Amino acid sequence: MADIVIAGKNEEGFEAVLQAFNSAIDADVIPMSSWVVEPDDSEKSVQIKAKVHVPQGQRMRVRDKVVDYLDNMIDNNTLNAVRVIAGTTSRPLKEQFDLVLREVGKKSQVIRIEIKPENTGGARGGSDNTTIQEYALAVFLAMRYKKGTDLVCSPTKSDGCLDENDYIYGLSMVDGRGKPNVEQIMELDTTWKNSCIEGANKIANTVKGSGWRFLRGDNQLDDGAIKKAYLRCKDKPVKTDLSDENKWNPSDIWMVEDGQQGTLVDLLNKEGTIDCLNNFLALAFSDKQYDNKSGKNVPSRSLIGISLKKLGKTVDLKIMNAPNVTRLKKAQGVIFNKNATIADLTSFSAMDVYFIYGSGGRKSTAFQARNFAGKSKGDWKLELVGVTAAQGKVQGQVARDLLEAAGFNNVPNEAEDKTFTGGSKTATAREAENTYRRKKGTPKMSTSQVSVTNEIYDLLKKYKAKGFETAAKDETDMKIQISLKDASWRYSKLSGLRMLDWLSGLGAGRASRAMKELYLYASSQTDKSSVHYKLY
Repeated sequence: MADIVIAGKNEEGFEAVLQAFNSAIDADVIPMSSWVVEPDDSEKSVQIKAKVHVPQGQRMRVRDKVVDYLDNMIDNNTLNAVRVIAGTTSRPLKEQFDLVLREVGKKSQVIRIEIKPENTGGARGGSDNTTIQEYALAVFLAMRYKKGTDLVCSPTKSDGCLDENDYIYGLSMVDGRGKPNVEQIMELDTTWKNSCIEGANKIANTVKGSGWRFLRGDNQLDDGAIKKAYLRCKDKPVKTDLSDENKWNPSDIWMVEDGQQGTLVDLLNKEGTIDCLNNFLALAFSDKQYDNKSGKNVPSRSLIGISLKKLGKTVDLKIMNAPNVTRLKKAQGVIFNKNATIADLTSFSAMDVYFIYGSGGRKSTAFQARNFAGKSKGDWKLELVGVTAAQGKVQGQVARDLLEAAGFNNVPNEAEDKTFTGGSKTATAREAENTYRRKKGTPKMSTSQVSVTNEIYDLLKKYKAKGFETAAKDETDMKIQISLKDASWRYSKLSGLRMLDWLSGLGAGRASRAMKELYLYASSQTDKSSVHYKLY
């Protein structure tokens, strides 16, 4: 790994800088990048130079806290150094400081730290950020396998730090399109770096071995032979319910045994059915070598897909769609928690309806059902929620088709978007609002708006949603509030309420079976989905 070994005359000062940063920054960090380290006998002024990346708005605060921390250490005689200089002579507000270690004649010898802005974007920061974040995990994986021992988030010694050469090496081991540069990886925010470190450690401790290369949308395998095989096989020998490649295999990155790429491409090109393709991936995933009588032998542990989710305080790595595990066993523990779902239902505060399938409530064991298309159009989906990131989606009509294919009857249609044109900006809504303000009378609405309002009212009343008044004297007010909601809200709420009403009428056993079907599809665990790891 990094050739950063700071010993001798600069070691005490450098460890004090690490300690100061760990005190000044709330979250763990990989403190340093872009290293310049002089040998122990160097007489240069700048003995050590590095960068620390923190959020843009915290750069000055962090600088000042670190400077104060080091000043206190010097004043208390716990650090043998001369002083700390914040900024520069010409730019005292520059996000930089020098720890003056010693005076040698007229020359000062210092540790110089620049505090640079990190690249923020969040878990759903757009496609560009997603690309960088997925590449980052692959880069850290490459660094972790090369090191052979766990990476650390917040090192206390120089040999635990990563330098620019480590990132350059890691990125060189990743193939794919839209490849970011080293700086973009190094400047990722603290939370994502920590996720990458924890994830890389977890994967490397589970998937042993060496000689791995990492793929993220490369033309040879990920977006090449694997994608082509899926498109060729997905409806053979019969049509499947797979709506897209992610429902078959949602892997964001792939680990491949370097040198086996050509063999794997040749084998993938020979697959003709979805079951044979899935069997191929299971053999390439397995750590046991199986010899095929046909001579089509798949190298064991040669191709491993990994689906990435932003990590929280805990890290887990789970095999999804493991061979010989029945479909419904994959959804063991998934039920329709009717009481919790109804207790969570709100009236006017949100357009969502949460379908809770476990004990974790809406934050971790639920489907969030809502219109995900904003106010311009309708796109009702059920999204599996997770503590830090979404775990998969199923579109409303796909959910209906899926449940009907599983033998369920009278599955409700999602609301038709065309009946929701307008909303609070329409003349009808304005008239309703004016009437409400004048007399609290019934607003004039179109026939379709009246029908939708009445249906939403009846269902909110039936399930006693939070904040909903069910007394007869409040009916007019409740309906006016519904009618004044915009098109997106009305479309979303009615679709969710129809699904809730249908599930509630099935009986506990059949409703739980329906939830299992939705869960398996949204989480890419259908009977035609393929094996992969999920890091979460």
